[in-house]
Amino acid sequence: MHKVINITYETDTEFRQQMEKHADIIHNNTLYGIDEAFNTEDDVAFIAFLNHDSIMAIPEDQWLENLDNTLNYFISTEEYEKCSEVKQLMDKLV
Repeated sequence: MHKVINITYETDTEFRQQMEKHADIIHNNTLYGIDEAFNTEDDVAFIAFLNHDSIMAIPEDQWLENLDNTLNYFISTEEYEKCSEVKQLMDKLV
């Protein structure tokens, strides 16, 4: 199970800052949320809460695109074991 966080913000600028601040958790939740949704045959991957009253989620038709972004993030942070996990999940989805 992935760590569920709450991202709080008031403005678009604050939202972007929070997304950057929590990038590692968001990308990990993308990887593990999509994996969990795939394994439970759900069509939406849950990522985070937004301001305690909304959720950030990825619908199934956007999983590969988001995993590609997550793969690029893990490449940029040189987390190659995570890259391998992302690639394996992408291969399962196609």
